[in-house]
Amino acid sequence: MQILEKSFLFLFVFGLSLNCFGGPNEPETQEVLPVEEEIPTEILMKTLESGSNFDRGQAAIQLGSRGITKAIPSLRKMLIEKDPGLRAGAAIALGELKDKVSSSTIANLMWSDTENPKDVYLDALTRMKEPSVVNRIYPLLEDDNATLRLQTVDALVQIGNRSVGPQILTLALKNKNREKDKTFAMALGKLNVSSAESYLLGLTKIQDETPTLAASYLALGRIKAKNASDVLIRALTLPYDKGKENASMALIEIANPTVVPKVFNVLKSDNVESKMYATDVLCAIPSKEAAKLAFGILTSDETRNWGYAAKIIGRQKYKEGKNRIEELLQKPSTPERDNFAEALGWIGDPSSIPILRKVLLSGEKEGPYGSAWALGVMGAKEAVPDLMKALDKGDAKLMVYALEALGSIADPSSLPKLKELLSNRPKMAPQILSTVALIPTEEARYLIEDSTRSKDAEVYRPAMEEIAKRKDKKSVPLLISFVNGDNAEKRKLSYYALTAITGQKFRTAREWNVWAKANP
Repeated sequence: MQILEKSFLFLFVFGLSLNCFGGPNEPETQEVLPVEEEIPTEILMKTLESGSNFDRGQAAIQLGSRGITKAIPSLRKMLIEKDPGLRAGAAIALGELKDKVSSSTIANLMWSDTENPKDVYLDALTRMKEPSVVNRIYPLLEDDNATLRLQTVDALVQIGNRSVGPQILTLALKNKNREKDKTFAMALGKLNVSSAESYLLGLTKIQDETPTLAASYLALGRIKAKNASDVLIRALTLPYDKGKENASMALIEIANPTVVPKVFNVLKSDNVESKMYATDVLCAIPSKEAAKLAFGILTSDETRNWGYAAKIIGRQKYKEGKNRIEELLQKPSTPERDNFAEALGWIGDPSSIPILRKVLLSGEKEGPYGSAWALGVMGAKEAVPDLMKALDKGDAKLMVYALEALGSIADPSSLPKLKELLSNRPKMAPQILSTVALIPTEEARYLIEDSTRSKDAEVYRPAMEEIAKRKDKKSVPLLISFVNGDNAEKRKLSYYALTAITGQKFRTAREWNVWAKANP
């Protein structure tokens, strides 16, 4: 088993190398380790045939991840090797290569190979997405290993063959384990087995505030259960928070407008979470009745529910409520003013823009954030100068909202300010550069490309990511320069950006240089 463990350690490390772009939650200081050149494909092919067992296992996984189909015959032979690590590595590689011919063999190994865990072969079959093997997979829903059961649900969903729905329901009806009921509820919901409605409703009768109860609510929504409305509305008022959340999602998915009056009554509750989830439902189900009921709250002294009402009116795009929302937005005493500003953004009437611009720069605790968001959604180019001023307010949260709004508007006039901000606040480079990337001009491209030349990893990493997202072939020469540069991390990042732009999947500088020479 030592080789198997080493193989999967390698798979884990190799998988981490694919996640090459740093995220916003990384530590402020992080040592950058040297990035080695990857082994050329032709050497991996030779290793697959004649290397040590450990090296062959590594080669198999790498060839699979690279999509090298000429390795398939050798990988098929490895499925019958005595070494468990080789069988596992070959299965994963064949799954990655979607070699459906080997799917039956891998499915057999999943049940017969006692030296490898079942999830190895299940993972391979999931990658393969071969519908014919689902009958070999779904019995794992009864396994005592909870993690394996969840992986089985994911496999069935990814493969997408819903023909096993009746068989899964048969297993579920025989099951007496409440914890396994959760797995069955998830599978039946995600596979949209409508005949499971009675079974799922039965699961909700046990109010044990467990993941099984929450999963049952969610599954009822996914199958669009016709008789679940009262059960789901009642769940909004019960103490179980996860149950409330999933019940609201189910009601939204079922989208039956007749539930609006009953859901609206939940707003009378003293429980904030209940009111929040009820509001989500009333916002999402298209209903003029919901908007009218919400408008009634805004014209009453029921101030504690004004914020919820404003949100409903906005999401329902109820233009008749615009004037009242504008009136209340301008009063500092109005609670939850950001909801009122956002409502104007949803309604989308340009006549609201002057008020939103005023509130944006008011310096008040509530209202500016929602106003920035609304101005962005409305594409208010006249508000660009105000949004740039908001960047200087010293409010980090407002800066993020203003940057998102500037990205939505995508006006080139904001580029000088964004360049200045990037220079002064390099730690905000991910947010700033994502805004720049939404501006479709050459100047924006130049700014992003210039950022890749920075010595600060917090700047050049997101810049490389944005170049990859933009997929502008004009950036290829710059990336090739990094391929041949001294910075090992930038070289590695350039490979992935080049792949995103060109579709080529080379892993070494030599291969990229050969390609670049052939494609000037």
